[in-house]
Amino acid sequence: MEYRDKHILVLGAGTSGIGAAHIAAMLGAHVILNDYASIKLEADIETQLLNAGVTIITGSQDNNLLCDIDQIIVSPGISLSIPILVEARRRHIPIIGEVDLAYHISKAPILGVTGTNGKTTTTTLLADIMKAVNPHVYVGGNIGKSLSEAAYRVPSDGYLIAELSSYQLESVEEFRAHGAIVLNVTPDHLARHKTLEAYAKAKANIFKNQDNHDYLVLNADDMIVKAMEDEADGIILYISQKQKVYNGAYYANGVCYAVSNGIEEAIIDVSHILIPGAHNIENILSVIALTYALGVTKDILYNVISQFSGVEHRLEKVAVIHEVTYYNDSKATNVDSVIKALQSFTAPVILLAGGHDKMTPLHDLMDLIKCKTKALLLMGEAADRFEQSAREAGVLSIYRVNSMREAVELGQKLAVPNDVVLLSPACSSFDWYSCFEERGDDFKREVMRLAQQG
Repeated sequence: MEYRDKHILVLGAGTSGIGAAHIAAMLGAHVILNDYASIKLEADIETQLLNAGVTIITGSQDNNLLCDIDQIIVSPGISLSIPILVEARRRHIPIIGEVDLAYHISKAPILGVTGTNGKTTTTTLLADIMKAVNPHVYVGGNIGKSLSEAAYRVPSDGYLIAELSSYQLESVEEFRAHGAIVLNVTPDHLARHKTLEAYAKAKANIFKNQDNHDYLVLNADDMIVKAMEDEADGIILYISQKQKVYNGAYYANGVCYAVSNGIEEAIIDVSHILIPGAHNIENILSVIALTYALGVTKDILYNVISQFSGVEHRLEKVAVIHEVTYYNDSKATNVDSVIKALQSFTAPVILLAGGHDKMTPLHDLMDLIKCKTKALLLMGEAADRFEQSAREAGVLSIYRVNSMREAVELGQKLAVPNDVVLLSPACSSFDWYSCFEERGDDFKREVMRLAQQG
């Protein structure tokens, strides 16, 4: 679509919506940025939008906004069934997501990553490796800048790397990734998608428009992901920690291998990997599979992976205090990610969990907590349901806390040398915090306060 002099309505004034509104205006469109909630934008962001000619309307949302609109761009947090979008479809106004806008304006090939867990770690490592072979790599989507802002800036000889959530992929129509990774699919965001099948279908949109010149990495150890092979038109690269693969990457006997047409090459030994856990082997294998297929050499892969220390808020080592190690895993907003975090440790764990409850099943998590933890500290809105489930599973040491400071101080009192105090909530943060980053920063601040006390 040519955006010059078109009238565009952007719904949702979060990171994606702000980015889409700004870029559409930079492309010459007449843009309205709307959010039904009353939102006070940061001064520099508001100035940037106003200077670009964007009209900002927040605190209301009615059908008058649709007058003379040529296209609506929907932010990922917006349900596609809200009344204004129902009316827009009745009026035959085209509706796209911000991901499709990014695809339309990107001059470079796109490499996309999705999955219930591991997206940010995988996206960051993928970007680091591609930057080692190409200086023009831009990253956006569910990480950092909006994808449309990154797409606007990336040159044709570069790469656009996209971390994509199910919300972002739900509205995909034309988006096409030259390389796509689907890590795993476990129950999450069911309040939005209603069923696991609908959630998986949204994830599968990452390869919806691929052809036989594109690459798709599928996790052969995840049955929901592996089943996506039946819908794929791209070149499939499998990853596995359980079996060898013919094309892709696999892990065996402590070594990650890349494989092309049955010919394997050892890339890195697990002793040279800094980030712990089988879930991180999964993330690393997916990146090896895609980048090796794109021509990245073994030496570059080894050099980047061996120096990669992970991402903030994902099993982030914060401090060691009196021989007790504190980890910030605030990004673990669902059950499966906490299970993977607990499986990464052999030491006794004091687990800090809870927050805004996603209402996902807890049985498997509580069974693991019974075996892997010496104490469970619960906070936030989810505490009642989590405690009930924990007691039903036979967890004995359960405590309730009313603040992050109280949680960290109690964790310190309960810990002995060689223990781990782990913030891994299995919940979103929206009861006490605006985002998981704010929650993780609060945890780190409290841990460092303890460290300063000696």
